[in-house]
Amino acid sequence: MLPKTILFAASVATVAGFASTPTTTTTTTTNPCQDAPLRNDLPNLPCENAKVQSGANVTVGAQGLLAPDLDPIPLPLTDTGACAVNVHWHLGAEHYSQGQYDISPTTTGRRLAGSMQAGYKCPTTNDAMYTTEYNWQYCKDMHVGETYEFHWPHSNLGECGTDWQFQSHFLDGVLCAATKAGMTVSQAADAIFTSKTAKIGVMGQVFTIVNAAGDARYDYPAWNMLHGWNDGLATDVAVYQGSTTGSAANNDDQCRGYGGMVTWHQDRNCHKVSAKAVDELCRVMLTQSDDMSEDVEPHGARELVDPRWTTNVIMTR
Repeated sequence: MLPKTILFAASVATVAGFASTPTTTTTTTTNPCQDAPLRNDLPNLPCENAKVQSGANVTVGAQGLLAPDLDPIPLPLTDTGACAVNVHWHLGAEHYSQGQYDISPTTTGRRLAGSMQAGYKCPTTNDAMYTTEYNWQYCKDMHVGETYEFHWPHSNLGECGTDWQFQSHFLDGVLCAATKAGMTVSQAADAIFTSKTAKIGVMGQVFTIVNAAGDARYDYPAWNMLHGWNDGLATDVAVYQGSTTGSAANNDDQCRGYGGMVTWHQDRNCHKVSAKAVDELCRVMLTQSDDMSEDVEPHGARELVDPRWTTNVIMTR
């Protein structure tokens, strides 16, 4: 039998009471996704006991050493019944893309207050758009000229189409149906690895924040930043199976217990987005039914995962 921490859910379709993917239309005044118990039941593991991890080197031709148990979920993720359940971002890129976000955080870049771990940076210049700070109203501890990797976690266990669709911590949203059904860890993992009724994916896109007053090119007014990446920019994307991320993990004894459960669609290119647009995203996040205030500021970045712990499927276009 697999260790408890590598299992994660027996058929959600049976336990949660739906045939394939959940469809929810009712709204309650009580958050049904709050404090998902399962996120505490899948702690970090020694890396040799965990499954494939993220963030990986997504350069075309890159390859790790671990075989994933699942094939990635293709786009659009919504075809599985999944919806975006959160948006958040990390200081610097947690992935590595040669020729794009590949500037080491140890050689350049501003560190924020405290000891936040930074990821890779996109190249910038001394142009005023990278150096003129913005008067932020809603986001916290954000800076023009910095690189951030934005993540949109999607799940068909989310409270899709209701007031509680967007959640912080993001795993509350990813695991909402399992929380509502009172599932255990050993009940929850067939749904991902065996019956494959549960689908979890993340869209990742890397941006440098710019202050381009009077230049609306980077405002992207048609882009709904709450619900997913800018698909008009995502023209070169790595697709692979991995894990959740975050600076609490490393390459030794702190790999994620969610290894192998997450399909990543990671845009390989650096892009620019205006501080104005990101501040508007933060404003919208703060209007959600769940308290998303913890996500209107950057999170620390995980160190790039050693190839020993990443997928052995070659990164392709």
